[in-house]
Amino acid sequence: MFVIPAVSLAVLGAAAVFILSNFELWQCPFLSIFHVYCAGCGATRAATALLHGDILLSLRQNAVIIAAIILALMWYIELVLRVFGKNVRFPLIHNAKFYYILLAVWLAYAVLRNFIPEIAPVGTRAGLGINYN
Repeated sequence: MFVIPAVSLAVLGAAAVFILSNFELWQCPFLSIFHVYCAGCGATRAATALLHGDILLSLRQNAVIIAAIILALMWYIELVLRVFGKNVRFPLIHNAKFYYILLAVWLAYAVLRNFIPEIAPVGTRAGLGINYN
């Protein structure tokens, strides 16, 4: 039962590496039309960098991907421990205020990355892509 998520993750990871290595992905429509980064801009490049083990580049492309993975792992750890009879809870992920704060930070990040070049995705305005081939 606990092998299924690991096998699914491995298959999805292999499929993602294949797709990202063999196909050219299009530019964000929001960026193309409005010339402004959306909240998801750089997410594909962040996932690509993460699949190649480059955590810092993944954070630079879109930090939301890493945060989402950490939250998903916390939920999964709780689920696995509950199945084994351990009632372990991460108080942070069961607090509604946390999600409001997370949403506010995400929206601020989405706006600020249009004005602060250090947190903007790499290679989007110039049409450059991250090439791992």
